[in-house]
Amino acid sequence: MWCPRCDQGEVVVATINKTNDTIYVCEECEATWFNEGDIGSRPFVDFGTYMKSLGLEPLWAEITVSN
Repeated sequence: MWCPRCDQGEVVVATINKTNDTIYVCEECEATWFNEGDIGSRPFVDFGTYMKSLGLEPLWAEITVSN
């Protein structure tokens, strides 16, 4: 799915390694949603801000992107 925020990147499904939570994150601008149905219809959160709120580093190494 193309990112409705930046219109430049794909929104991918990822799992946060330490919590096993699923997120939807844009590969380009890092806009993040928690439910697929929220993409484009609900506000996004910044990936880095969200990861820091969990006490994790705001790095893609902290997540596993699904293929």
